[in-house]
Amino acid sequence: MLFIATDLKDNSWLQYILEEFIRINIAEFKIKVCSVDQVNRSNRNVIYYNKNCTNKLTIPNRSYANIQENVLWLSKEIFIIKDTMVNGWEGEYNYDIFWNAFVFLSRLEEYQKEKNEKRINSYAKNHPRKEKTTFDVPVVNNLFNELELIIRRSFPELLFGSKQKPVIELSHDVDYIKKTFQLRLKQTAFNGYNTLKALKNPSVFIHKAQTTLSFLFSNTSCWCFDYWESLEKKYLKRSVFYIYVQTEKKDLKSWLIDPSYDVRTDTKLQLKLKQLIYDGFEIGLHGSYYSATDEKRLVNEKAILEDVLGKRVEKIRQHWLRYEERITPVLHNKYFKYDSTIGWNDRIGFRSGCANRYRPYNHNKQEPFDYMVTPQVIMDSVIFDYEAERIELQANKELLMIKKIQALKTSHISISWHQRVCNDDYRWHNLYEKILREHTKDCEYL
Repeated sequence: MLFIATDLKDNSWLQYILEEFIRINIAEFKIKVCSVDQVNRSNRNVIYYNKNCTNKLTIPNRSYANIQENVLWLSKEIFIIKDTMVNGWEGEYNYDIFWNAFVFLSRLEEYQKEKNEKRINSYAKNHPRKEKTTFDVPVVNNLFNELELIIRRSFPELLFGSKQKPVIELSHDVDYIKKTFQLRLKQTAFNGYNTLKALKNPSVFIHKAQTTLSFLFSNTSCWCFDYWESLEKKYLKRSVFYIYVQTEKKDLKSWLIDPSYDVRTDTKLQLKLKQLIYDGFEIGLHGSYYSATDEKRLVNEKAILEDVLGKRVEKIRQHWLRYEERITPVLHNKYFKYDSTIGWNDRIGFRSGCANRYRPYNHNKQEPFDYMVTPQVIMDSVIFDYEAERIELQANKELLMIKKIQALKTSHISISWHQRVCNDDYRWHNLYEKILREHTKDCEYL
């Protein structure tokens, strides 16, 4: 047993972060949070967590720090909120490892911004943290590893489990199975924008302009299930296909943003999904744009998909990664076991600073939710749409991220390639193939 003796009046958030630490770092012992007065002198395994230094083995409590402060990099792999470091601290550890881990894992910065009616909309550019490169680092895992080192060094009798093979959950959002007018409109807008950015390079500009026009007027098939199925079977892997369900009449916004197919009436799609399940693939719900905040709509979508498949649906990823802090996690907690919405639309990286499945935190009730988040760390459109002028750089960055998670004690992330993108309009699949080819032996794939 390890005791954390603290001067906190409310230690609910600390309990949460320690429970996640135990699971993620495979601690084979229990951790009890108590007040300083409750610590028995016979208890040898004690870490103090106070505003004032109690002894050398005290971590400074800076849970009252301003989380909007700039970050301070302690190394290439660890950064903290600047105000959580204490200069002149007499203890061995001079920054608040617990509070930093909580702020990042619970995404407290996002919660507070949305509480002030400023939405993040799953875009890193809207996050209040100024230094966006922080999302390139699984900082929570690294902080947990630091905590493990403290415990191993101070209490060698407290044991941890061995390092585990990293897990990558392969996934495909099924947005389009036909080349609709809406798809032509949205993708041409992206392609056109990236074409204009290439004006300074005539040869690149001409190539991109040709690609843009070709996409707009071609009738390339978007039915690509067979390719993914064949590829993943080749490597003895299986992925999750996230399927959209239409339940209500669309307004202009949902007509443009949401997928256009109807799984209720498309018998070809129904047969394909059942065959995929039979072959070991998974089907999750790709919740519509409005269902992220509309319980009735979300329940109907789930029920229809389950009726079509003849089995329960336990995984969800919201379309466009729509996620509103006060509503979406409450709905997901009621109806799903796993959510893979937590990722960025405009950059790859660790939105919650974590490369593991974890329980998200309910800030309103000050307790963890029951369902698990599988963080989406890499998505194809970020690389090929948002970073089109730096595709090679982004691809190398992505491969480096996968190597980084392999060095962690445990890891479990999701990567997403849209179902349609292996056709001649996109050719985004080559990088996905490279990931499977180069990391199959090093990672487990679910």
